[in-house]
Amino acid sequence: MDNNTVTILNEEFENDKTGEKVQGITIIVDGKLKEVLDLLMKNNPDYKNYTEIVRDAFFDGINLMIREHK
Repeated sequence: MDNNTVTILNEEFENDKTGEKVQGITIIVDGKLKEVLDLLMKNNPDYKNYTEIVRDAFFDGINLMIREHK
């Protein structure tokens, strides 16, 4: 994996009860992304794993996009 890329895998899942199809994603944490996430975790002991950091980054990014498009 190139250090300046992010690998995201996309899959489709089906809800067994409703039959609704939804997308799921997997983010490969490697290279520069891993270095940045490791640094964030080191500097903020509230973060215990990559999932927590990616969750916050995701929601912060979505909220920023919403504010910019108002």
